[in-house]
Amino acid sequence: MDGKADLHTHTKHSGLSKVLFLQIPDSVSEPEDVVRAAEARRLDVLCVTDHNSIKGGLEAKKHAKSVEVVVGEEVQTADGEVLGLFLNDNVPSGLTAQETIDIIHGMGGVAVAAHPFSAHCSALGDKALELDLDGIEVFNAFHRDRYSNDLAVSRCSESGKALTGGSDAHAPMMVGDGYTTFEGRTAEELRKAIVNRRTGHGGQYTTIRNVVWMTTLLVLDLQKILARSLVGAEDNQRTEYSEAIRRMKKATKAVSLGATFMFLLPPTAFVASVVGDRLNTAKSRSNWLRHNSR
Repeated sequence: MDGKADLHTHTKHSGLSKVLFLQIPDSVSEPEDVVRAAEARRLDVLCVTDHNSIKGGLEAKKHAKSVEVVVGEEVQTADGEVLGLFLNDNVPSGLTAQETIDIIHGMGGVAVAAHPFSAHCSALGDKALELDLDGIEVFNAFHRDRYSNDLAVSRCSESGKALTGGSDAHAPMMVGDGYTTFEGRTAEELRKAIVNRRTGHGGQYTTIRNVVWMTTLLVLDLQKILARSLVGAEDNQRTEYSEAIRRMKKATKAVSLGATFMFLLPPTAFVASVVGDRLNTAKSRSNWLRHNSR
């Protein structure tokens, strides 16, 4: 297999995630920076899959040179998250997984289960084996616990669906950590390989160093938006998350700004990242044990 594609990446159009009482951007990556990172890693195809939005993929296509960009979306369904690839319009969130898959197929796209056995993200679990999916993500580089991926491999290897990999990159330095291999080099050859169940997967787990750096970038960007909003400055980001932050109450913004300054004091960012990593691993191990005890 010659080609290499990252099927799961995020840009600044992925919205907000809640961490304790803080609303933090899921990613602050500029689409152009994600494309440059993919080119530096010598990927053939880059799939941009923002949460419930194709804006990042459409913008990324404008900057592509040596890598071919596929417009995608990580859709929040009523059953768990599904990656829609080769899309030409947004897929609405909140529908059942099968309804979502039908819409993706109606656009001529392919549907892949994202991190199907994640213990800390919305996941399909064993439903991935029953649905009309084209592929199942069995290597997710951002799921550093390893249990989630091991469970996906053990449960899904005989599913008859394409087995894929992706970085789930929330910052440019993570792009290409996980990938899908396929015969050929082009996006169309990737699509055919997924449909025909002729893919491989590989990569390396995201390092804790890059997790810390990613978190720091998210918090720094959050600080900028909070500070500008508090003084009434114009929104120069104009993303879903910047608009959501500006709608917060003034007191919430002030408290959040103070909390982010505390977070950036050494070694808070490192300690928080390590603790979060250990907690996720513990959840995933429990999930792995529960499935293997059946």
